[in-house]
Amino acid sequence: MELDFDLLGMTAAMPPRASVDERMHRLRAIRDQGDLDQIREAAVKHLNDGCNLVVAEAAKLVGHFELSGVEPALLTTWNRLIQHTDPIKADKGCTAKAAILEALGQLAYDDPDFYLAHIKYQQIEPAWPKEEDTAENVRAGCAFGLARSKQLRIVDKLNAFVDYLMGSRADRINAIKAITDTRHESAIPLLRLKLLSEDPEAEVVGLCMSGLLDLAPTSSIAVVASFLTNHDENVVLEAAAALGICGRPEAIKALIACWQRTADQELQRSLLISIGLSRDSSATSFLLTQLEANDDPETVLEALKPACTYQDTQDKVRLILENIGNRELILRFERKFGRGS
Repeated sequence: MELDFDLLGMTAAMPPRASVDERMHRLRAIRDQGDLDQIREAAVKHLNDGCNLVVAEAAKLVGHFELSGVEPALLTTWNRLIQHTDPIKADKGCTAKAAILEALGQLAYDDPDFYLAHIKYQQIEPAWPKEEDTAENVRAGCAFGLARSKQLRIVDKLNAFVDYLMGSRADRINAIKAITDTRHESAIPLLRLKLLSEDPEAEVVGLCMSGLLDLAPTSSIAVVASFLTNHDENVVLEAAAALGICGRPEAIKALIACWQRTADQELQRSLLISIGLSRDSSATSFLLTQLEANDDPETVLEALKPACTYQDTQDKVRLILENIGNRELILRFERKFGRGS
């Protein structure tokens, strides 16, 4: 009985455990101090924390400072969370698991079997008006891990991405990004097939276009340009933006042709902005001509901003604005780029 009283006394004498906010604050304070030994020690310690938010903060420290050698601790925590009898209680919203995957990515952790084992992971949680899967970032982290893996054949990567491409909107977006990140020519047919499958989400279509123009611009410009006549205006805008960012003369030519044949003023404005995304000389020349014509000069001037990083273009714009006598636009331009030489 005396032992029981002693234990109660010891318990009462123990300091209360720090709150979650206090533990998070300590981690951030250690991060700001910049002592790598302290950061490593604190990160490893807090990866064992019972709160997923604290674990996520510790994993962010590992990734931010690229603390090599902490991979085993990250994987131990991952296994604890993934094998928990109540995964929602252990890691609501998959916050900690997503942070661990991001840290592993920043450490260039390359274990394709690990990523393949979890690329289909789901965590269904209660929500209103219906339950939701909170593991989208987990699947994305695994997909990007596979994309950069040097140990997995490209065919095995793409096979894993096929099912991923059939998932939710977020899954499809991340799948296309991961496919593009493989930087392999074998990914081109899969992106092209997905593009031609007419996904209901314009953003998904746009990412396919950007991926194709990134990996194979010469053969993809005509394919993407064909979507400039699509019935869905959002798809047209995605195609225009992708072609503008691509910036090749053939892409700019397709955008100018689309601008010339459309009577829709809003679409024309969007096309001008897309043309301006390119710093190709053909795009700049076309926009300068439109500025001289004094037709919607505000939009044209907005489109010319990227090209105005060059002094020569700034000088030409100033001269045209002075000639058309638009004092308001001159003042706006001078506030942005100065009065020139």
